[in-house]
Amino acid sequence: MKGTTFAEYIREKTKTNSTTLTDAKIVTFANVVKDDLAADIVANVDEAYFQMELTRDLEADIRNYTFANDILKQMSHLEAKLDGTEWVPLLEADNSQFDDTAILQNSEIKELYSARKPEFLIRGREIVILSGDDIIVVSDGLKMIAEIYPEDITTAMLSSSDDLSIPSLDTTHSLPRQVHKHWATKVVIEYKQSRDKPIPLTQQEQRVDLDLQEVFKKLTPRNTNRSFLASTPKDDGQDY
Repeated sequence: MKGTTFAEYIREKTKTNSTTLTDAKIVTFANVVKDDLAADIVANVDEAYFQMELTRDLEADIRNYTFANDILKQMSHLEAKLDGTEWVPLLEADNSQFDDTAILQNSEIKELYSARKPEFLIRGREIVILSGDDIIVVSDGLKMIAEIYPEDITTAMLSSSDDLSIPSLDTTHSLPRQVHKHWATKVVIEYKQSRDKPIPLTQQEQRVDLDLQEVFKKLTPRNTNRSFLASTPKDDGQDY
């Protein structure tokens, strides 16, 4: 569903206009509903539905790599081509063996891991690679799998003819088109229930969750052999 159609549909069903139901209010309701729908898709269709493979270049002598907070929180797997050729899984290190305030020196890491398998440590927004060898330049040499929930929509999207199923970046997801009508219906419900005197729901609105169950049966689970692959640029302090 296009952004313009999404807004028009909601206003038609609520008998409102852009003054009585602003784009900002639609966006507020839509993003709350969107997160609930995403959780329902994960629970009913495929727990890996919103997983994505993300890669980053390894840089010479660089062990610290910064990612957006939401990516690190949802990361489930990390591996690297530390020798430039073979992928090596990296397990998360035991935090208790490191001083949280200390700066990890390259020489100290190499000595500590000279006879140990490589691991990683998360500090704030950074992944720190712990290995007994120097880090070399490898294009797309760091790869993670993370669950990236659909991005929030914005008021600008409601004025666009772009389909809301198309994410704005290749490091994000959007809700699949099959649930857009139900998404809009749930926004209508949120609006009606937010009134000082709640507006009665139509029969269609009352059965939206039942209708969604039928849609979920038709959604195709993700094929993990054809995961999204997005190359994330060197972090410059901004979220991507």
